[in-house]
Amino acid sequence: MRKLLSLLLAFIMVFTICGVSVTAFADDRDDVVGVWKLIEITGKKDVMSKDDVENYEALGVVMYMKFRDNGTVKFSLFDDELEGTWDEYGMILDYAWMTYDVDDDKLSVYNQDGGEMRFERSSMDDINQILGYKKGILDEDVDYSKETKKIMDTDNAKVKITGYKADMTGFTVYLQCENKTRHEIVIGEDKCVLNKYIVHPNWSVSLDRRETLETEMKISPQDLERSGISSVDEMILQMRVTNGANEKVMEKGLMAKVYPTGKKAVQVKAMARKAVENEYAVYNNNACAYLIQGTDPEYEGGYAVNCYLENRSGGTLNFTWSDVTINGKPVKTDYEEAVLPGTLGYSDVVFMTDALQDQGIYNNSDITSIKGKVKVYNKTKSKPVLIVEKEFEYAP
Repeated sequence: MRKLLSLLLAFIMVFTICGVSVTAFADDRDDVVGVWKLIEITGKKDVMSKDDVENYEALGVVMYMKFRDNGTVKFSLFDDELEGTWDEYGMILDYAWMTYDVDDDKLSVYNQDGGEMRFERSSMDDINQILGYKKGILDEDVDYSKETKKIMDTDNAKVKITGYKADMTGFTVYLQCENKTRHEIVIGEDKCVLNKYIVHPNWSVSLDRRETLETEMKISPQDLERSGISSVDEMILQMRVTNGANEKVMEKGLMAKVYPTGKKAVQVKAMARKAVENEYAVYNNNACAYLIQGTDPEYEGGYAVNCYLENRSGGTLNFTWSDVTINGKPVKTDYEEAVLPGTLGYSDVVFMTDALQDQGIYNNSDITSIKGKVKVYNKTKSKPVLIVEKEFEYAP
């Protein structure tokens, strides 16, 4: 991948050093807007055949250009991106002046050494498929500059959101974290909700005494896709601070709501969930809903049961599993999902490989029966109140 990037940057550098005078036809302006995928590089040197490109794509590496109708252009190679501007005469990319030519669904970019980068018209759906991501990820052109804010400031720690980025790898939240104590601490996300949907970044950062650090939290494209999120309009975050020495929770911050696109709370609506064939409703009432939608026998480190849940009540609800048997044998799980009022989402109940093998289950595809109880508690009071308890039996 580094070799590919070096080759492409060398191609661009010809413009920086030599310059060019060829111009594109003015009529091409409207035709060039959109996404273009590299198919080959020709020339006297720094060449890449169509077979080379296909081999890279088989590894999930794709290079493309995206011309936007606002006069900006992006040149992307996996995690490496260059931003620039364009008009009907050419483009400026990484301080290099380049020209192009459009012929129907083909785009050519030239350099003075006689080299040519050839592209074909494509789409973000096609690009996503090559990268191994699912359809429906974020719109990269949404303006996320409307609100950044301090989301935690206590005697122990301070956390501030400094920016956002939406791209092929998901939604990134840039954070500035400060340790105010005289010992090591770990700051991590305790709850994260986007557009009313629960997501699980599983993010944390370790800070030495009195240290301030710029870092980032990333939400995966898989979380975004299955929640139907194309624009992050509302984000609810709660941070947790633990002692770095003994891993004891020191405190949890307040719930912070942020509106990156400038929308108001009343304008934010959750997308309807996607129905899944043969899903199993454990319960579905006025207070909450809990559905089993399938399993993942190839889940890293174990076996996962994929669930969907909703909190329709006015308080936070905690969903738990108990008395679980798999193929008739008891298997422990410490699963618990705390769900804020008015939120919903997807949650995986994971059984680790060691726990399954202790019960003689060595092949996850052999699992044919999962039984147990789903219990829902309201833990906002001093003593948890059991809201719902329901037995279930699910056949994967």
